[in-house]
Amino acid sequence: MGDKRQPPEIFTALDLELNQDLITGPKIIQIGAVVGNLKTGEILEKLSVFVNPNQPLTQEIIKLTKIRQEQVDNAGTLLEAYEKLKEIHQRHKAFVNLLVWGQGDVKALTSELGIGNLCFGRREIDAKTLYVSWRLANNSFPNGGLSRAAANLGVKWLGVAHQAQWDAENTFNVYRKLIELLKNK
Repeated sequence: MGDKRQPPEIFTALDLELNQDLITGPKIIQIGAVVGNLKTGEILEKLSVFVNPNQPLTQEIIKLTKIRQEQVDNAGTLLEAYEKLKEIHQRHKAFVNLLVWGQGDVKALTSELGIGNLCFGRREIDAKTLYVSWRLANNSFPNGGLSRAAANLGVKWLGVAHQAQWDAENTFNVYRKLIELLKNK
């Protein structure tokens, strides 16, 4: 007897942008997320929230993300941003584990919030690991970031790299393409 439950269709993809201060360590400055239907590709809701790290942004992060100091200075707390993320995730009854590009964002969020039980479970689904496995299975060198993965998979790149909401949406689209490639034909 197999499991007769339907597989989940709704997933939340998460991306964080972090300030990289050498003294205080990384601090979250932006949370981006999309909730989407894996079967249809429809994006149900998008989220982009700046977070005030209570410190100056490094020049490297400003150049990479195009996030300005005044955007984070006028932003709310990390807890407030997390509550918005939790709200959209739960409203759409998304699969418990978040979809990410590369491991670490869920751990960074958990660590910086200091909350033991986030609403997302203890695991994350890492689209990058799946992409690397796909590249290796197809005798290709497993290099490149999210934008190169999208190009290699024929997935149209959306928005601006290193803007959390766009990276979350591109992660969702890359993962969806990888799932299509894994299906039995």
